[in-house]
Amino acid sequence: MFLTMRAAHVLLAAIWFGAVTANVFFVIPAIQEAKSAGGQVMGILTRRGYITFLQAVSGIVTLTGFYLYYHLTQGFDPIVSGSMPARVFGAGGVAGFIASFVGPMFVGRNMKKIGQLMTKASPMPDGPEKGALLAQVEGLRAQAGLWSKITLALMTIALLTMSVGHYVG
Repeated sequence: MFLTMRAAHVLLAAIWFGAVTANVFFVIPAIQEAKSAGGQVMGILTRRGYITFLQAVSGIVTLTGFYLYYHLTQGFDPIVSGSMPARVFGAGGVAGFIASFVGPMFVGRNMKKIGQLMTKASPMPDGPEKGALLAQVEGLRAQAGLWSKITLALMTIALLTMSVGHYVG
């Protein structure tokens, strides 16, 4: 059971980290550069379940991480939990846990709203109503971009601490 959980945790964390990295450096900037066409792509990604998939992956990574930390600390034993490896893994776990909330709450929701707004705006003729929707989209894109970077920073902390946790202290 332990090895299965650990393998699932590592595999899904790699998928999550890779997707967020791709979003920060490629997907979100490309969507911003493409203007309304980018919004259409965002709508398609939303309809195809991309955001829901990432949210599910982050949730599973978090749950398997709790299990692995429980196993490492022998049931959250205070003495074992105070060891350097447990503290390092714990710090990474906290960073990953926060990322698992920041991503869905501030990135995922904004991306879903962008997809909905662009689906609504795409067939509209140019005019003030469409312009107002596109202005909303730009604000949401900026927020999603910022929160994606914060999520990536938290995930980087988690990744680095998890990679050295067994070798400290």
